[in-house]
Amino acid sequence: MRSFWNQIPMLRITLSVITGIGLEIFADSVLHRSADVLLLMILLLSISTLAALFLNFVTKAELVYRSRIVNGISISVLLLSFGYILTWLYADKNYQIHFQKFLKPESFLVAKIIKPPLEKTKVITVVAQVAEVKNKGESIVATGNILINILRDSTSNDLKYGDVLVFNSPIQEFDEPKNPEEFSFKLYQSFHNIYHRTFLKGGDWKLVAEHQGNFLMAKVYHVREYFLSLIIKYVKNKNDFAVASAIMLGYNDYMNSDVTRAYASSGALHVLSVSGLHVGIMFIMLNFLLGWMDSRGRKFQIAKSVIIILFIWFYACLTGLSPSVLRSAMMFSMIQFGKVMIRNVNTYNIIFSSIVVLLLFNPFIVTEVGFRLSYLAVLGIIFLHPKIYSLLVIGSDKPPEYKKQKNFFLKPFSFLRYDLYWFFLIVVDLAWQIVAVSMAAQIATFPLSLYYFHQFPNLFLLSNLVVIPVSNLILFLGTGLFVVGKISYLNDVVGWCFNGLLVVLNKFIFWIDSLWFALVQGISITMIEMMVWYVLIFLLCWLTEERRTKLVLASLLIIFGLSSSYSYRQIGNAKQKQIVVYSVPKLKAIAFIDGRKVLTAFDEKLLSDPSAMLFHVKHHWWNCGVNEELKVTGCGVRVNEFPFGGLCLFEGKKILLIDSLLEKSDFNMEKKLKVDVVILSHSPKVYLENLKRLIDFDEVIFDSSNKKWKVDYWKKDCAKMKIKYWDVSERGAYIKDIASD
Repeated sequence: MRSFWNQIPMLRITLSVITGIGLEIFADSVLHRSADVLLLMILLLSISTLAALFLNFVTKAELVYRSRIVNGISISVLLLSFGYILTWLYADKNYQIHFQKFLKPESFLVAKIIKPPLEKTKVITVVAQVAEVKNKGESIVATGNILINILRDSTSNDLKYGDVLVFNSPIQEFDEPKNPEEFSFKLYQSFHNIYHRTFLKGGDWKLVAEHQGNFLMAKVYHVREYFLSLIIKYVKNKNDFAVASAIMLGYNDYMNSDVTRAYASSGALHVLSVSGLHVGIMFIMLNFLLGWMDSRGRKFQIAKSVIIILFIWFYACLTGLSPSVLRSAMMFSMIQFGKVMIRNVNTYNIIFSSIVVLLLFNPFIVTEVGFRLSYLAVLGIIFLHPKIYSLLVIGSDKPPEYKKQKNFFLKPFSFLRYDLYWFFLIVVDLAWQIVAVSMAAQIATFPLSLYYFHQFPNLFLLSNLVVIPVSNLILFLGTGLFVVGKISYLNDVVGWCFNGLLVVLNKFIFWIDSLWFALVQGISITMIEMMVWYVLIFLLCWLTEERRTKLVLASLLIIFGLSSSYSYRQIGNAKQKQIVVYSVPKLKAIAFIDGRKVLTAFDEKLLSDPSAMLFHVKHHWWNCGVNEELKVTGCGVRVNEFPFGGLCLFEGKKILLIDSLLEKSDFNMEKKLKVDVVILSHSPKVYLENLKRLIDFDEVIFDSSNKKWKVDYWKKDCAKMKIKYWDVSERGAYIKDIASD
């Protein structure tokens, strides 16, 4: 009997290809030597191909068997090299006809909108594909995507998919993250083959053609707009509308921070952001509802598969074939097709085959968190759900007929009447199914969720008992609303039920969010720890299939390693001493990190904005293990206050904060004040030459609350006086590690 590992060869193939993709991304973004490594990959590809061909077609069968390890390594290297080369070829910037290579200040770009425009408060955001670069009468055929923000007016509001624009405007690359652990928008866009952006005002662009997009996609987007109009008609509350558009269309543009936080706190964020999970639930429900067709013969089995596949792709079209739903539709279609066409099919091989197919079309899709969460959730459901479900046998498939109930937990309810007891068992069985699905998905996704979101929802089992069935009812009712959208009276009834379920769902989610113990935040693990967690989960899953001592020992060793790593980081966090000036546009954000405590000198506007705190600051705090936040004032850090600011003493360092007018009359001191660092905030009227006469300092920091013209003026003075300075807005956050001094 072959081992569990040997039964899923597509896993090894998929891992080899993904490793090659990851190597190209690392070589490009970290080493900046993508082209050099490409030559090495081509050489390895050639050598591994020749080795595999020689072993399989030239040598004898006995020698092939003896050399199976070498053969396996050759094939793995071949696939790794293939993944690397595929990724390099997919990136538009590696081609000589990319538009950036022809750009001049006077260049005009001709670009076609390739996605539906996104309407924001002040701008219209579009992704466009450049077709031509015009330089002084010369037209050059080019390629490459660009992100365009267009100032909203009556003309830009009418832009749509397939429109062609010509424009002349400064083209810029995306900025690097300005703060530690901050989300990299530049890296994110590069994974979507977008490396440049521009801003267009009314006179900077002109519409030169319409309806130039793909015919099929244009129809799909038209269907989506129609369905969106139906949702707007029946769902009036903005939060309910945001959830409806996310569930039905994979459309997250209307989501606000309150809704996202509430669903994250309750452990139901997958309903809004991980489309693979609710498509997976739909797949399971459809198989359950149509299960009676399996026993009716081959034709009924084929019909069942056709119905399921068509329904899934119909939903995918409603979402505008968004990447998250597209990958889910392909995966479940392949699973269903494999089940009906191949006997004794291995579901895992089909899943990993679908991953390889998607990677062939877009290797960068592996970088999307949603992609990984989708597949991990589905793998967890398929493998762990039956094992978890079997731990508690309800026995609702047959009437109990008042016979002795074997299940200890259900025995007290056997006094109920025959039909009521049977109905009770069905309800309990369905609830246990949902709990088992939720546990399986949570086990499979929690390391990745901890790494990216730094939180764990304590009440995910409770919330999913409501969220999963209700969200599926919303899916079915929403689809029904689309079908009967133009049938009078019937559409109103379906629309009323659709809106009612959304109201119930959101009220329940916000109630869960209001509970203080619903969410644990601030959990931080490294990428290495995340990968080790998945190795541990894989070994434990393997252990359920094969009882091996080596697997037990390996699992215990990993648990010891994770515990040691966590303890080491905790000790390191307890000793840390840092001064950090964060880069937050137009706001002051100064922090003193002392062990696992942080003392802040932040603008109140920033402290009252959870979204800005999360984006710019919180991820760094969580990475540092911070679990207590206090203001500098009143905490013993500020030792002296002046009319123009304050003096802070932190771990032997003197930090002078200046945020208002400084004049000689402000100071009445017998001798010159000596400090280590001066931080200027809110554009105070300060002349560095006068400041230097009053205060002896080694370094000056310009935080992001200062006006640019003021900082430029100070920089000139610093250059003239040879003063060391740091511009937070330009260079990113200032971090002073005192513990290492």
